[in-house]
Amino acid sequence: MISKHKSLQHDSLRCNWLNDFTVLFRVACTSSALFLTLGYAEIPEDNRPTDPIAVAGAAHLDNKSESGATLVLKDESGEAVITFDLRDEPLDLSNYIHLSVRIDNQSNASVDLFVTGKGNPQSPWPGRLRGRFWLRPGEEDAVLNVLMTRPDLPNHHPLVQTFGNLYGMPGGHHRHWEYVADDQFIRVLVELHWQGAQPSQQLHISHPFGTGAYTADAAMLDDLNFPVVDRFGQLRWQEWEGKITSKDDFQRDAEADLERAEAITDFGPQRSRFGGYAGADPLESTGFFRVEQIDGQWWFVDPDGYLFWSIGANSVADASSTQVTGREILFPDDLRGQVNFHRKNLIHKYGESDWESKLIDVTVGRMMEWGLNTVGAWSKAEMFETERVPFTIQLHPFTTWIAPLSGMVDPFDPRFRESLEQRLADLAHTHAENPWLVGIFIHNELPWKNGIALGEAIINSPERLFARKAALAYLSNKYTSITDLNSAWDTDFKNFKTIQTPNEPTSAYESDITSIMEQFATEYFRISRDLMRTYFPNHLYLGCRFHTRNPIITRVASRYLDVISVNVYEYDLSGFQLEVDVSRPLLISEFHFGIPDFGHWGRGLRMAADARNQADLMRLYFHESLRHPDIVGAHWFAWADQPITGRSDGENFGIGLVSIVDRPHRLLVQSLRDVADNAYRIRRGE
Repeated sequence: MISKHKSLQHDSLRCNWLNDFTVLFRVACTSSALFLTLGYAEIPEDNRPTDPIAVAGAAHLDNKSESGATLVLKDESGEAVITFDLRDEPLDLSNYIHLSVRIDNQSNASVDLFVTGKGNPQSPWPGRLRGRFWLRPGEEDAVLNVLMTRPDLPNHHPLVQTFGNLYGMPGGHHRHWEYVADDQFIRVLVELHWQGAQPSQQLHISHPFGTGAYTADAAMLDDLNFPVVDRFGQLRWQEWEGKITSKDDFQRDAEADLERAEAITDFGPQRSRFGGYAGADPLESTGFFRVEQIDGQWWFVDPDGYLFWSIGANSVADASSTQVTGREILFPDDLRGQVNFHRKNLIHKYGESDWESKLIDVTVGRMMEWGLNTVGAWSKAEMFETERVPFTIQLHPFTTWIAPLSGMVDPFDPRFRESLEQRLADLAHTHAENPWLVGIFIHNELPWKNGIALGEAIINSPERLFARKAALAYLSNKYTSITDLNSAWDTDFKNFKTIQTPNEPTSAYESDITSIMEQFATEYFRISRDLMRTYFPNHLYLGCRFHTRNPIITRVASRYLDVISVNVYEYDLSGFQLEVDVSRPLLISEFHFGIPDFGHWGRGLRMAADARNQADLMRLYFHESLRHPDIVGAHWFAWADQPITGRSDGENFGIGLVSIVDRPHRLLVQSLRDVADNAYRIRRGE
């Protein structure tokens, strides 16, 4: 979260989150782990903007100068937004890794901050960068670093040719769909929410500036020390707490972890055997998981009747492989093909013969110790057999190509139903009566797209597409002739088979395409629901793990799903909502905040500045989820860090609860345990 000019000593700090609870944090914050030895850099004083600073909210500005301004807090708790208007002299951060703001918290308040940088509104995407931070009472000289995300490098770029199309590169390049064009900022906003201030206490906030020297110059390759990773998959160029240096370290870890796991037998005080809340009388026991809305709040209810809120992780006990072939320079000489470093390290740790069974034992113990009561999607199948931790299963039946949309289901294609039915029938042999199975996801992040893009893709697809045939049948049934359709759409099609997207869509056209999408979604969710009821009548249909939240689709989905699953990569859930026709519980099926602290170049789909910031952001995200009346759980992605050299799609994020050598990330799992300890009290509003 916060980097300093000098290393901080280990501190015990108390923070109060809006009177929720008081938690003892023991944190160790060191200087931000920058890439290679690029070090700390800052915009020179004479280049800093001197544009106006304005504030709105429960505070006023005092002592404005070229170094920044002092914010005077009016109330014990409140909100304010400080705006740095840089239009006259845009802030050029093209040579920096971070957009940064320095803050001295000279108050007794705990402060939740959002730092947002905005570029030219006419540029691609929304032109903004954002970070979130938690400032402790009295914390001074805190530098809040927001990672500068950038567009993809071209395929012919020497860095891409050497490393592959990684999300994060040495030198600080991090690709993302959201970035500020040309690294030029015209506004920087600092949004503050505080609690616990004394009258007229102050914070000093600097002008925004840059930190960390950025380069994507191919010349940097001449200075790099290859190979990039050691035999355990760790970055060779950097040291950190928890880095392994020999195979003997694995054996010592194994002995300690197995002994620790053996001592963990349950989820802790006031918890049911499933991890539900046993501090109150149970509801009716049905022997399976279900959902209920109680006093305006949605809940899971566990098989024994106890209220259950799902704290989960994705890819439990599993991790991604990385490609060696074509990038041999990055790896030790003895590696070929594809390598799963995490799996190789587990074999070093537990031995070739029974590493998987020992891994499962340790993983179950860790989940119980850390308070994780749900095995999320993408997880190792052996986690479904433990009868100690509730789990979900994800299925991937038949998908097809619809115009520009690859990997999309066509629910009118009989192969979809046949594929899904076969998978459910096979799964039912082992899990139809399993009380530990919460429910089943069907598909993941289907490309529903926003607006009516899916409907247009359907009618523009080849005639053989079953969904197009269904769409044309709908139109021919609605309009008595092609003449009537042409009149409504202001087109001149010869017949229904020649229908395509018109150059100038009319309102009637948009209404018809919306109806085609509704028909499409209805068929998809109805078939899925009906087959779930046939093969898993006692379990929950958890949906398709939405990423795009198209209201046309989510409204239809709400009529058929038991729980609507959504992958939500955001910093803030306070305003999160989903458009539905029928009230349903929501499950956050993926979220994370990635860091560079343990040798990673890639941060994540949402980024944290360092390990302390990551732990804070996880805690805040869970708390906001717990307060949301419709959210019944949130699952962290992922169990293990991704390989530094990237998985097949280039993701190389530091997002794991454990490292690539299977060592827990201390601050993150401490935060997780704290969330689990307080989850039901927060959810119940106590």
